[in-house]
Amino acid sequence: MFLPHIRHLKDKCTKALNLLHVVVHIMWAADQQTLIHLYRSLIRSKLDYGCVVYGSARGSYLRMLDAIQNLGLCLCLSAYRTSPSSSLSVLANEPPLYVCRKRLSMQYSPKLSSTAQNQAYNGVFASKFKFAFDHKPNQIPPLGIRVQPDLHAIGFKQKDTVQSFISATPLWLLDHPRVNFDLHYLHKEDIPPEIYRSRFHELSSQYDGFNQLYTDGSKIGDQVASAAVVRNFTKTVRLPDKASIFRVELYTITLAMYFIRHSKHTISSHFYHILTIVRH
Repeated sequence: MFLPHIRHLKDKCTKALNLLHVVVHIMWAADQQTLIHLYRSLIRSKLDYGCVVYGSARGSYLRMLDAIQNLGLCLCLSAYRTSPSSSLSVLANEPPLYVCRKRLSMQYSPKLSSTAQNQAYNGVFASKFKFAFDHKPNQIPPLGIRVQPDLHAIGFKQKDTVQSFISATPLWLLDHPRVNFDLHYLHKEDIPPEIYRSRFHELSSQYDGFNQLYTDGSKIGDQVASAAVVRNFTKTVRLPDKASIFRVELYTITLAMYFIRHSKHTISSHFYHILTIVRH
């Protein structure tokens, strides 16, 4: 089933390799870093695209693509074609294709776990055929079965994934937020705290009568947490260990939006405006 696609992919990558053949000409050869950048942009990008799906192909089919990477790295490194592929990968800091496919599959699966309404969700996280493939070791299992051991090895737990939902309102019909970046251009490292605090109060005075809502996200080691404060009410949430600081900051905004949606006041838009100002 995947053989026609892999053959077509190999032909596309072979044509892209012709550019490397030209660039590595002895008279105008580019430097090694430029060649590797060209390889990643023109060839690796094609090999990575859709590999989560075609990674279920037979190993003999996938090895057809290994020759593409080996030739590309040989051109980039000016190495012999008989050089071991493992040595080429180390010198170019370029992992083998099977490692890339596994990495991309592991990145895709946690992202998919946050959108249960996605049609591919049940195929990956609610597979009904694991028992059948366990008794047929020669059959290649689908993505949902192949990726489970890898996710278990890194400690991934589906219950820790925050669910996201697609808004029923089209994005172009939503109101655009008004954001004030005056404080953003002030660097705390170069400005005394007193001046920074004074500028903050000066900016806040322009929104007299608005409800102020503060958010913060912090990370110490592997431990992360989010907090939001409005009036005399504080909401704190402990997030899963090793969550990125980007995720923490986004979750703090989610807490703030929760306050806005459940506020009894009719000035929820004022809430949102002051939020975008003080969040620095």
